[in-house]
Amino acid sequence: MKNASLIGALAAVCALLAGCSSDDASEVSRTERDTAKAYVAALNARDADALAKLGEPGYEGVKKDASEIIAADGGRDLKVKSVQVTHDFGPDVASAHVTAIDDRGKPFSTHIQMSRSKDVWVVALGQAPGFGKDGKTPASTSTPQ
Repeated sequence: MKNASLIGALAAVCALLAGCSSDDASEVSRTERDTAKAYVAALNARDADALAKLGEPGYEGVKKDASEIIAADGGRDLKVKSVQVTHDFGPDVASAHVTAIDDRGKPFSTHIQMSRSKDVWVVALGQAPGFGKDGKTPASTSTPQ
């Protein structure tokens, strides 16, 4: 009888601990690698709207940033060779280093900065609503005279 109680308690503790894990990748609906691959697919298709959809919903300037990225690197029929993801600033911020070869055999490399928003990894495009509208000016980086 004592063993049955001990086994039941152990099972309850295991279930509780499993439910407490918040860094489980299975909870994320689009991983960092999925996001990087979708980024490359948007580049290949020259699809600024698809690239913009990878950005944070509600951010300002996302479409403009996406259009500029497509203009610079789109339509090269990239074949991904590797995607290396790093988390240098915590579990909710990532950098994906993508290396690829384009349709002319030319190497391509880019770093895609992203962050976790709810259960989806989003690409750093645009800026948060109201950014820079607080009346403050950034510190100068020029040499004092």
